[in-house]
Amino acid sequence: MNIKMFDAVYDFYKGHYRKIEQREIYKWEAVVHFQNNWDINAGNFPAMLGNALYKTKNLMAAGYYYPREFIVWAAEKEPEKVRRMFQDLYDLSADLKERMERFREGADEILAEHGNEGHNKTYQDYRALMVYLNMRYPDKFYLYKYKMFVDFANLIDYAKLPKAGDIGLLFIFESMCDMVLKKVMSDKGLLKMYEARREKYFDPEYHLLVQDIIYSAKYFRAPEIFDEKMDVPVKKFTLKVKPAEVHLKGVHVDYIEKAKAQKDLGEAGEEFVYQYERSIVKAYHLGKGKQVRRVAKLDGDGLGFDILSYDRHGREIYIEVKTTTGPEEDAIFITANELAMSEMFPEQYRLYRVYDFDVANMDGKIAVREGSLRQLCISAQTYKVNFEK
Repeated sequence: MNIKMFDAVYDFYKGHYRKIEQREIYKWEAVVHFQNNWDINAGNFPAMLGNALYKTKNLMAAGYYYPREFIVWAAEKEPEKVRRMFQDLYDLSADLKERMERFREGADEILAEHGNEGHNKTYQDYRALMVYLNMRYPDKFYLYKYKMFVDFANLIDYAKLPKAGDIGLLFIFESMCDMVLKKVMSDKGLLKMYEARREKYFDPEYHLLVQDIIYSAKYFRAPEIFDEKMDVPVKKFTLKVKPAEVHLKGVHVDYIEKAKAQKDLGEAGEEFVYQYERSIVKAYHLGKGKQVRRVAKLDGDGLGFDILSYDRHGREIYIEVKTTTGPEEDAIFITANELAMSEMFPEQYRLYRVYDFDVANMDGKIAVREGSLRQLCISAQTYKVNFEK
């Protein structure tokens, strides 16, 4: 699997969280609406079914794809049969594949008996069945769409996939979703962003959030959907350096947790600057050959900078990002590689100091310093010692 590409899509999702939410929130609304209106014992089952599925929108209606219309129509023709089909589908003690096949067979039987009354297909494929299952049990199932799955899986080189229509795809999809879920559950920044939505809607095991991340590959492949100049306060970096004081005092620090928190904050700040630079460079019309890249994420650490960007003349700009949730004057750490890169390319090197950064809303301020970092590097904290053999 291409971990770097997976991380790039994941960070893209976090960077566009609010914008994607505006486009995809209907999925959360659909689950809540279903949960509030579903009643398997309803006297008027067809009316209840139509109402419960009312907000599924393009989850169950797109182009020439009409599973919702068919199943409501089928319920009007054979209400007790369709009621039993859903009871069976929702029996979690039975085999999933067998439940799905019985549901589809029942739909085929209704179509065969009443098909001359307006429908020539049932549309009850795995996508539709997974919608029914997710609406009822969002804590156990994920929303599934073949193209969404294949696009994401191919993008991150997840696995060799069976052909379309093979039920094995569902099980591979579930495994991929579980992998994304592990990443989500370890990401305190994203979980904090998601708190408000999760409190308002219903996603007990974060399955909708996982599906949203996977679906965001669509936007990752076509980021121009979100292209607009970001309104970010940017100023020149003018802080002066003071020597660090050394205090010989014992302290107890959870270095693992601290390093993880700093890594998460750093990656969020990089994504913030990356999106800002994209919005700026787009206005330069430099062509497809000169696109902003998160080199630290895609090519690995150690290059001495995080983001490759361009000025209005198409000249490369090397950007190192330092992020804090606090004020601009919070201390920063500069590596030997960053210092070396800044001295090799002083005219093209930029230090972007991101401060007052709100991780949940991906919002902050930027101070920019151009040139070598030598004047900032006066207080070493650690030294690398090499020994002769």
